[in-house]
Amino acid sequence: MTDDTDLRARIAELTDQIAEDLIAVRRTLHAHPELGFEEIATSALVKERLSALGVPYRDGIAKTGIAAMIGSGPGRLVGLRGDMDALPIEESADPAYKSCNPGKMHACGHDAHTAIALGVATVMARLADSLPGRLVVVFQPAEESLGGARAMLADGLFDDARPAVMLGYHNWPPLDGGTVGWHPQTAFASTDPFDVEIRGRSGHGAHPHLARDPIVAAGSLVSALQTVVSREIAPLDAAVVTIGSIAGGTARNQIPDTVRLQGSTRSQSPEVREQVRAAIERICRGVGEMHGVDCTPTFLQGVPPVVNDPQILALVTDEAARMLGDENVIELPRGSMGSEDYAEFSTRIPSAHLRIGSRYAPRPTMLHRSDFDLDERCIATAVKVLSAAALRLM
Repeated sequence: MTDDTDLRARIAELTDQIAEDLIAVRRTLHAHPELGFEEIATSALVKERLSALGVPYRDGIAKTGIAAMIGSGPGRLVGLRGDMDALPIEESADPAYKSCNPGKMHACGHDAHTAIALGVATVMARLADSLPGRLVVVFQPAEESLGGARAMLADGLFDDARPAVMLGYHNWPPLDGGTVGWHPQTAFASTDPFDVEIRGRSGHGAHPHLARDPIVAAGSLVSALQTVVSREIAPLDAAVVTIGSIAGGTARNQIPDTVRLQGSTRSQSPEVREQVRAAIERICRGVGEMHGVDCTPTFLQGVPPVVNDPQILALVTDEAARMLGDENVIELPRGSMGSEDYAEFSTRIPSAHLRIGSRYAPRPTMLHRSDFDLDERCIATAVKVLSAAALRLM
């Protein structure tokens, strides 16, 4: 077996050799974005690349998901997850690789994530005979809908071989390219989508006393929900309650029967998560009583927070420092209130999650914006760090 120092040097060398090709892969995927569980062309590209490497894989997991197995050493089986799906956003910028699919865009950088996963698979496949353990690279659909990881697990992703540890990553525009970031505790928040139906009684706008107005009740509800975080959650605990959609009514002079709201909650601890949910349920009951309407919340299945395992994270950040230099491995002052369905893995398997610096120098932008782009150096940076971390964890 080759010395680890030699393998690290080979990882860096191999990554540099394939860096431009990985950028080309990312641009191809960016130009042809696909939504969750529809990643047919993306999955085909991944399988073509894996076949060319001689890497065995299982496909069709949760429709478009793929799991590739590399190595045969007796050490740990390490899992690495990369997500593949795009968002239903019209791209407003005009790069040479602009989306060809109207209304769809890689506005969260999963095109780069797929290229990174392929890069790690390529590097590790070329080192397969020297690896002390094995690596399973998971190409996951439908992260944006928060259902892809759960669907892959339900479809038997790890039934044959369950990783001892997992690695996750996400590009991060607040950090410069060539760096990685980490947070010692909660990396990403939980999220719980919810709907509220307010059912009143319709009537003429000239006779509101004969109706039960769900629109007025909805206004009260939105205002009251904004007090959950400001008045019920401890100031140093993180939580967010958002109402993102309200629908009700069809005419200016009629009070409708029903108003429907869609929202979400976010928090960084299970206790706060339950506290927020209980407060929403209580406030809905109060608004219903106050306005004489039925106000019924329904919580949909969300995801828990992504919490780093401290021992795994320490090994990963140590490898990152070896590959990039201490100055390029940055402890972040706080976790993100964004959510990640990587939580479906991290709640089951000891895990670490890194944020890969991807600040786009030509213009300020951020995840989920219609003008999103990234510093493509993040691809090679991630491949080097994640490959070395997987080697260490084996």
